[in-house]
Amino acid sequence: MNNKRLFYTCSLVLATSGLTLSPLSAEATELRYAVGFPAGVPLDAAKQYSSAVSELTDDQYSVRIFELSLLNHSEMSSGIGDGMADIGYLLTAYSPSDYPFSNLAADMSMKLALDDRAEGKEGYAYSGAMLEYILLNCPECLDEFKANNQVYTGVVSTPTYGMFCNDPVTTTSDIEGKRIRISGAPWARWVRNFGASPISLPIGESYEALSQGVIDCTFFSAPELTNFNLIEVVKNINMDLPGGLFAAGGATTLNKDRWNSFDADTKHAMLKAGSVMSAYVTYLYQEQANQDLSAAEERGINIISADNALIEDSKEFIRSDLEVVPSYYSNEYGIDLERAEELAGVMSDLIDKWQVIVSDIDDPDQLAEIYWDEIYSKIDHTDYAAQ
Repeated sequence: MNNKRLFYTCSLVLATSGLTLSPLSAEATELRYAVGFPAGVPLDAAKQYSSAVSELTDDQYSVRIFELSLLNHSEMSSGIGDGMADIGYLLTAYSPSDYPFSNLAADMSMKLALDDRAEGKEGYAYSGAMLEYILLNCPECLDEFKANNQVYTGVVSTPTYGMFCNDPVTTTSDIEGKRIRISGAPWARWVRNFGASPISLPIGESYEALSQGVIDCTFFSAPELTNFNLIEVVKNINMDLPGGLFAAGGATTLNKDRWNSFDADTKHAMLKAGSVMSAYVTYLYQEQANQDLSAAEERGINIISADNALIEDSKEFIRSDLEVVPSYYSNEYGIDLERAEELAGVMSDLIDKWQVIVSDIDDPDQLAEIYWDEIYSKIDHTDYAAQ
């Protein structure tokens, strides 16, 4: 761990002047952390989280990471709630009916494509907006986790989504008739708006589907070029479209019974460790995106741009579609429409706010500190997720 990170985590402990740590345990209590990935950024960030937990609890607790072996993504929500894992890298999109209030905000990410204030740092901004939305503005979101015997302490946001295609896509007419793998309802609506067909496929099947022409394009963030070896089959990449990113998840979601077993000092430490994970997973994803796009270009993959007319048509669709999100969640999941519209307005304002806040961020520890100062520090850790 570098000196800056050590300084940051130590300073976090010292900042809790009103708290007294319990005596140092002879042996750390192990917390099982299930991460449904075999490798990559989630695991790299999880190691930073593990170190933070040890440091911030004065080695009273340790985190053992189970990469894919303990729970997969579809098992994660029930597995955390049942106590198979103490902590889990939860993707709430896999259980949409359990987390509609949380996913509502995640489905507004295409708003990022309407301006370039956070260009290259969109994930930093969206992580901040999601954290502030769930932790400070959406009690219904916290209730969703509570109903699943879980406690939310950290976010996950990918970099922005682009089009990975066999043939070049630069104009509106290029999209018409294409079969495009999508990652959620907003992208499906975008595809239909441009006369193409949205295709739902498991992420692991995208390589074969592209290589065999079963699909013409897929929407992904750049790290999937190497995470799923798409760099071997993709011929054209357009990062101007469609925009948005994946943010439907809680990277450090705790089992509520385990949370309730912690004393006040440990709860405080776990929230701080959550700010570290939220920053590192977001920052490292963007770092990998930059590296993978450079590698793709060096490999001879065409990095292309959309023409201005298509970009403006896309923005026009996004503006109108953002108004659809509340009614979609109201109709699909029975959320009160007025409350859904209110929460969508809150999230919209937070997206604008966080695009400004992260504009000068160039370090994951700095990002963690901002998440802590702006959001986590405002939580009453003694009462958070109380029984």
